[in-house]
Amino acid sequence: MTNKKTKSLIILSLFCTQVAANSSEKDNATLLETIQIRGFHDSVVKSLSYKRLNDQISDTISAQEIGKFPDKNVAEALQRITGISLSRVQGEGERIGVRGTTPEQNRTFLNGQYLASADWWISSQPNRGFNFTLLPADIVSSLEVYKTPQANQDEGSLGGSINIKTLDPLYTDSDLALISTQLQYNDLSNEFDPQISTVFNWKNNNQDLAILFTASRLKRSLRRDGLESWGWHERDLIKIGENRYISSDDEKADLKNIWTPGGGGSAVFQQQRILTTLTSGISYILNPHWQFKSHLLYSQLEADNSNQNFLWQPAIVLNKGGTLTNPKLIDNTLIYGEYSQLNDAEFNTSMEAIWRKSQIDTSSIQLELSQSIPRWQNQYRFGFTHGGGGTSEDFTSQFSANTDYSVSTEQHKNIVVNYAISPLDAAQWRLTEARKDAQDATDSLVYMQADFNYELMHKALSDLQFGIKIKQHTREFSRLRSLDGGLNGLASIIATNLAEHPAAFVDNYLSQIGNHETLKLYSFVDIESLSQEFSTLPFKQEIETASRFDIQEQSLAGYLKLLLEGDNYRANIGVRIVNTWQDASAFKQTDSQDSNGFEWLTDEKSYTDILPSANVKFDINDDLVARFSVARVMSRAQFHHLMPSTNYNVTQAQGQGGNPNLDPYRATQFDAGLEWYFEESALASLAIFNKDVESFIEFKRQQETHEGIIMSIDRPINGNGGSVRGLELSYQQHLFNGFGVIANYTFVDGNRTQHLTETSALIPGTSKHSFNITSYYENHWLSIRFAYNYRTKFATGIGEVTMDDYGQLDGNVTVSVNDKTDIVFEFINLNNEISYTYERNQFAPTGIYANGRRFYLGARYQF
Repeated sequence: MTNKKTKSLIILSLFCTQVAANSSEKDNATLLETIQIRGFHDSVVKSLSYKRLNDQISDTISAQEIGKFPDKNVAEALQRITGISLSRVQGEGERIGVRGTTPEQNRTFLNGQYLASADWWISSQPNRGFNFTLLPADIVSSLEVYKTPQANQDEGSLGGSINIKTLDPLYTDSDLALISTQLQYNDLSNEFDPQISTVFNWKNNNQDLAILFTASRLKRSLRRDGLESWGWHERDLIKIGENRYISSDDEKADLKNIWTPGGGGSAVFQQQRILTTLTSGISYILNPHWQFKSHLLYSQLEADNSNQNFLWQPAIVLNKGGTLTNPKLIDNTLIYGEYSQLNDAEFNTSMEAIWRKSQIDTSSIQLELSQSIPRWQNQYRFGFTHGGGGTSEDFTSQFSANTDYSVSTEQHKNIVVNYAISPLDAAQWRLTEARKDAQDATDSLVYMQADFNYELMHKALSDLQFGIKIKQHTREFSRLRSLDGGLNGLASIIATNLAEHPAAFVDNYLSQIGNHETLKLYSFVDIESLSQEFSTLPFKQEIETASRFDIQEQSLAGYLKLLLEGDNYRANIGVRIVNTWQDASAFKQTDSQDSNGFEWLTDEKSYTDILPSANVKFDINDDLVARFSVARVMSRAQFHHLMPSTNYNVTQAQGQGGNPNLDPYRATQFDAGLEWYFEESALASLAIFNKDVESFIEFKRQQETHEGIIMSIDRPINGNGGSVRGLELSYQQHLFNGFGVIANYTFVDGNRTQHLTETSALIPGTSKHSFNITSYYENHWLSIRFAYNYRTKFATGIGEVTMDDYGQLDGNVTVSVNDKTDIVFEFINLNNEISYTYERNQFAPTGIYANGRRFYLGARYQF
């Protein structure tokens, strides 16, 4: 054996002790063992060691690795892992999927426990996916992705689960004090924003009590430029003249099932985000047999924002008897049309200016008491997590006109609109709508858990584990809608127009999107001036009964797990049994006149899942590891799918209804992997997986009338099953003279047939191809890395919307001035990639967005 291999095995044996200390499977006395790892090279060794020693198929990134990438939250750090796909919102990583599944189908844990979250956007749909914009990367000790389950791990993940591990005070340097400061610049917003984060750790002289604090405050001013459309639905048209049509329900319609838009516009979104995060951890070894741990987290995101959008609204024209002239169709999709003025209405389209006061937060309390006595290791855990907030004030103004206009989507990634009344003729666009809405959501969970480990002292049977967990999960959602905001109400009180609230238009708008025909300049609103006028209006609000819901979900889970161990193998075999009780309450629309057509009703449902699992790891030789796994998994339906109500957007004339009788996603999965650790910081691996899913949730789109408006409403149903199978390849190696490469590739093939149409359909969240490639250079004073992340198109799971191919280049340069000080330069989205979504086909674009580049310059100093 070479010296390099010997060194690798020594390091691996040390990490065995570390992994054992962080697991309920081993004696807690090993918590006194302390291992210090310095530098990126050693952090790679550490991550690979975790991966090699784990009994299930998994991946790990250590804090040192995260610090060498320009990732600003946990989701952006996770995108570097094989099989992980990232969803971005306003240019920031927000949610992640695992192995071809949607973010909502995977669970995210903080130190092994659920972490609640919420969404700030007024039209967001409550779901189970975690909002990673609430968690900065600074708080992380390591990120673990479990791609195969074990019986003692919480259920709820179809693709895999993510565990965010925070720093353990006992394993952090005593009297550590670290401060990091940066200045961010965004080339769209043209703003400079400060960032600061700190870490402090203290231990007593006996090294049996440690307390750790972290604090960070990150500010980000952003701008997003975009062309967008919404409300695509099938519509029948009847001919009334030469190339002139009106909307019709007549069975003899001349054009049937035409894919038509509800509306769209040229939008400028601006936001200032301020993320404040505080954490603390306490570790106390009470005596040789008992240890106490606690972890507290509070994170708040202030997300005030504004959106100005010059609209085109063909649904208003066609729903109110207007005409469509000279339509052009490709693939039964309306790609061009000329829309008429309305004879019986005062306007047919608008410019919309919105400003919002938004804030969300998450908090977590985790308490753990561990006992270690001969042959027994026991853990007792209790915790609570709460996420909440939303948009407390959502002011909407619409300045409208009655004008002829045309809309074309025939050019790829472009929308061309021409108005008879110019968007720059501000005096012609008068206020027709004034609203003040609000949205609030609550996500909370309390749990109690007991885990027991008994050492069997048998040659082949290592340990017997069993435990029980009780959870109470609550998800509430409500929205306030203002009344009488139109021309006969609040808008008439102000009686103003765009010319009375002028503002300079933004610079370099849509510089990379569209062409000279695209609407890139229009009358802009001075929001501060308009806000002062709105403050005088007597807004009246009521609960939007159609979207209000309250879901109570209780679960009781128990598990039994057996650990087996031989000279060259380790295995675990177990079963988890979980019973779920669900009470879904909401206002349902009824025929009753006593309650304005709505009645608060509760739907009850319960179900039991038996989830067996087995993981086997073979050490073929000193360098080669083989893994096999089989398991039954489940993922509960999303909250906004379970709500027995309807959630819609009036402006967009679209929304989603719920179905409280939905069954969970359930699947049987098979996994196999081969890992070759050919050097101490090198790996070449291959993994294959197959998930047979019993039923996917489908959406039945239909036209419904709400508030007198015809809307496109999607309602979920349990559809046909299907399969998700794939291949993961990973390679990393230090090459020569400080140069190295980290690369991975994931292939996922999803196959299902829609129940409603019996046609083949995409599986939401599944990109067929995705890859990461990082090249780096490292020496004792300089670290340089470029990281490119790419994924091909995938269905979002919202209607028939598809996200197009997306690739982003990020980078980091770190200069070590001395042992305590680093100078850091980072850039995000250096290639200025455009995000693009469409519905059904590329002639129906729903969003073409530019978020700009971000640059960071700062320093890290350790006292």
